[in-house]
Amino acid sequence: MRQALDERRELIAARADAVLRSALTDAEPWTADLGKAPRGEKPKAAWWRAARTVAAYRDRYGITNDRTPLGPSPESTSQKIDVIRARAALNRAQAATIEPTKIEPARQSAAAHPAPTL
Repeated sequence: MRQALDERRELIAARADAVLRSALTDAEPWTADLGKAPRGEKPKAAWWRAARTVAAYRDRYGITNDRTPLGPSPESTSQKIDVIRARAALNRAQAATIEPTKIEPARQSAAAHPAPTL
């Protein structure tokens, strides 16, 4: 039983990888919301896993020709649960695209200009 489940998980991951790779190659509009894959092996792998979850959601629910990554509002209870997971994955993918160098100047600026005290 364990082997069958592992094989199924691998097949699902391979399918989602193929869907995502195809969408990125074709520059499908919904992929813009994922942001660009970050540099570095670990951040890029984390981004890919999150983006793959969104691609798997789209594939599972037949979402096509839609400019938004998650498509229309879900209809069934199971899709409502899955869209929550896909939205969290989308948020993770977007967060992974933020480069620390873009955040640092804001922190330095706040430190250089402390808030007035009473």
